[in-house]
Amino acid sequence: MTARTTPDEDAQQRFWNEWNSKHRSAEKVAHLDLATIRRRDIVLGWLRELALPEPRILDLGCATGWLTAQLAEFGPTTGVDLADASILEARTRYPQIPFECGDFAKFESNDGRFDVVVSLDTLSHVADQPAFVRQVCRALKTGGYLMLTIQNRFVFERRSDVDPQGVGQIRHWVTRSELRDLLADDFVVRRLTTLVPEGHLGILRFVNSHRVNALLRTLGLRAAIDRGRERLGLGQTIAVLAQRR
Repeated sequence: MTARTTPDEDAQQRFWNEWNSKHRSAEKVAHLDLATIRRRDIVLGWLRELALPEPRILDLGCATGWLTAQLAEFGPTTGVDLADASILEARTRYPQIPFECGDFAKFESNDGRFDVVVSLDTLSHVADQPAFVRQVCRALKTGGYLMLTIQNRFVFERRSDVDPQGVGQIRHWVTRSELRDLLADDFVVRRLTTLVPEGHLGILRFVNSHRVNALLRTLGLRAAIDRGRERLGLGQTIAVLAQRR
C-alpha cells in the first residue's frame, strides 16, 4: 500500500490563494453558482430557524470573507482560513470582522467559546479529518451547533466535469455514512441532506438524463423531482446540521 502524501502548508496556501482569487473575488461573489447559493442559503436558513440570541459564530475556511459578512448579521463572527492573501482581502473588505490566518487544526485557543461553527466545503481539503472534527468540537460550547457542507463522494466520482486535483490541493470526498461516522463521537446529527443533483456517469447517467429532465421541466415537475433526488442522497453537496454532545 502506498502512503498518501500531503502537500506542505506553503503549497496549500498558494493553491487556495489562487483559487479564491478566481472564484471568491468581489466580482465572482456577486454572481455565485447555484451550488454555492444553495450551500449559503441552507446555512443562513438553519441560523434563522435556530433563532439563537447573538450567537458567537466561527466561519472555517472563510476565503475572502464573503459568507462571514452575512453570518455576522446574526452575531459576533470570526473568519479563519489558511490562505494568507485571501485573509488580507477579507480584512480589507470587512475591517469590522476579525479574521485569523492559519491551519485551524493547529490552533491551541479552541476554548469552547463559539455557539456555531460554519464550514462550507472545507473538510474535504484537510489532511486529518478526525482531528479537524475534534478541533471543531473543542471550539464549540456544549450544545453548540456545527453547520457543515462537503462534496458528496458518490456523486463526484460520477461526474465528468471535475477539475484535476491541483498542486497543493488535498482532496478527500466522503459519503453520507462516512460523514456520520466522523461526527458520531462528538455530535448528534440533527439534519442531513444533499443539495443540487449532479453527475452523468454510471447510474447517474440515467437518473440525471438531460432528456428526462427536459420532460420533467415541461411538466412542471423538475423542482419536486430534484428535491426527491436530494433526499435520496444524489445531490453533489452533503449538508449537515449537528449539535455538540
